[in-house]
Amino acid sequence: MKRFRKVLIVLLAILVPVSIGFGFNFFNSKSSDSVENQAMTVAGTLTVNQISEAQNLVPGDKICKGVTMDIKSSAVSLLRVKVDVYYAKVGSTEYTVTTDIAPIDNPGTNWLKGSDGYYYYTQGVKNGDTVTLASDGIYFNAAEDEADNKDEDSGINMNKYQGKKIKVVANAELIQAKYGVFKDAWGLDQNVDKDIYNKLLAVSNTENNTTKSE
Repeated sequence: MKRFRKVLIVLLAILVPVSIGFGFNFFNSKSSDSVENQAMTVAGTLTVNQISEAQNLVPGDKICKGVTMDIKSSAVSLLRVKVDVYYAKVGSTEYTVTTDIAPIDNPGTNWLKGSDGYYYYTQGVKNGDTVTLASDGIYFNAAEDEADNKDEDSGINMNKYQGKKIKVVANAELIQAKYGVFKDAWGLDQNVDKDIYNKLLAVSNTENNTTKSE
């Protein structure tokens, strides 16, 4: 941009003297300047990492290898992912979401689960980053199995899923990190999800301060 501005000034210096003496009875000068900036992007590609052996499931089996997000954002962004499990009868295309199955036991480093069911990545991400949720795998487990006491009976009858098709659906959301826009856009409650809220706010504040120092 600085280079363009220098060129513009040189051109005006050449043109203005040429204008003087051609019938003008006053001196005038017009100057214009503009700044053109590229709007940054917030984008990425989500992939559910399938495994070939996940065709005939029994409780405890791995459904898939996890969910990977390839970040394409030129702006530092915040990321959250929700994973739902659906089931359907063989031959049917009508799937029903179930809350009986808790597919993620270990989300991985920097991931925290919110009260809204989303997993929040507590670091900023940008173009070139690859982030994986549940790299250990997504499992066909009863919901209570992710509780602290795994020796207790979950009370969930997994037999109802016998012969059913099981589908994992992952949805990811990216939002710019700057200016704390996640607060309203994602509706995070500072009291209910305090740890997540504070970590995302820290990323946002870092980006705000980076802008001010430039």
